[in-house]
Amino acid sequence: MRIIEKNAALVRTLTPAEDDLLRGFVQGSLEGPRLLQANQLLLKVRAAGHWLACDCLPQAMPILNVNLNSNTGTLFLKNNPGTAEHDPDCVFIKDEREAGRAEDVDSLPATWLPPDTPLRLIGEFSRATAGTGQEGSGGEKREQQRLLSLLLTLIEASGLNVYATHLKKDLTSQFAELRNVASRYPLIERVPASNYLETRLDMKHMMMLKARLRDSSAFGNHRRYGLMLDCVNQIKTRKVYNERSEDGFDFQGHHLLWGGSKTPGPLLALAIYSPATAGSHFYELIHVASVPVLSRGQFFPVYRDEEREPLKMLVSLIDWMASKGVRVIMRRPVIGSQGMDTLVLSADQDRVLSISLTEQPLGPEPEGETFKRYADFKSLDTFRKYVAGFFMRGRE
Repeated sequence: MRIIEKNAALVRTLTPAEDDLLRGFVQGSLEGPRLLQANQLLLKVRAAGHWLACDCLPQAMPILNVNLNSNTGTLFLKNNPGTAEHDPDCVFIKDEREAGRAEDVDSLPATWLPPDTPLRLIGEFSRATAGTGQEGSGGEKREQQRLLSLLLTLIEASGLNVYATHLKKDLTSQFAELRNVASRYPLIERVPASNYLETRLDMKHMMMLKARLRDSSAFGNHRRYGLMLDCVNQIKTRKVYNERSEDGFDFQGHHLLWGGSKTPGPLLALAIYSPATAGSHFYELIHVASVPVLSRGQFFPVYRDEEREPLKMLVSLIDWMASKGVRVIMRRPVIGSQGMDTLVLSADQDRVLSISLTEQPLGPEPEGETFKRYADFKSLDTFRKYVAGFFMRGRE
């Protein structure tokens, strides 16, 4: 078993003792100190924003993440949907999703997409319905969902869901990180997404992308398409609005929402850019996926609009604690179906605090001093003092 970054880079291989510990954990055979050790190991992996890669099939590397069961408040290992299957004899083959009913396509959560695997974000013209590029089948819906999965994977792999004062990047650097990650994801075989990605949504850059796609021989007989990525003001009535166009830009397909709820901008938006029908030389936006972000200069994901004020306070507080010599890292999981409304704050791995900033819980929540809900505090100032005290107490 290995600990890996979200971009699949190796952090380290578990020791044989740690490997035995995790095997006992998933089999439910641990008690007392050994169960505590296993939980501490998993908590460190979760707090660092890392994943686990199982070596039951070394070439395929099935991926697992450390998740929190909102009903019991306990940690468990969850197989990442869309990644390789485990060996049939592997003890890590099962996870809690198997106990539930099969999920239909519309309710499938976004999944982490493995790098170096063709994305195939849009169907070929022979499969599509004229005029929209949609055929309405389960396959087409999965292709649409992969656009949101790609946007969330780019956010995770580029570290935009992590905030720390010493890791802060300006706007140019954040877009550069996104483009760098996109280079690992081919649109089709041997066609990196970064080759046909524009990070500014305006008519000039749409025409530039159209020219590159039109003149390209890399797509062969496949449908030509590229990607537009930008921070926009709002998306409504099949239009994307930003500060560079009062009239907005039309899109023909679906708007895929992170968390399933419309949230005011700014939004980080990713759109497919392609002809809608075979033989057409008119390129247009097809499907659009979006994730609310903290500001136009800071692409930290926001789950609901009510989070913005306390999130800005937490960013300011983390900067203040850094000036006092205490480095606190704030992470938000964005991929999966659980825990997206939870922030994980950690300092030097010795103190970890989970926080929910939404007004209404999504389900039962763990109890204890390491989980707090902002809505339970009387004011933002009271909440700020609690978080500051949690990490600063005994250090000054």
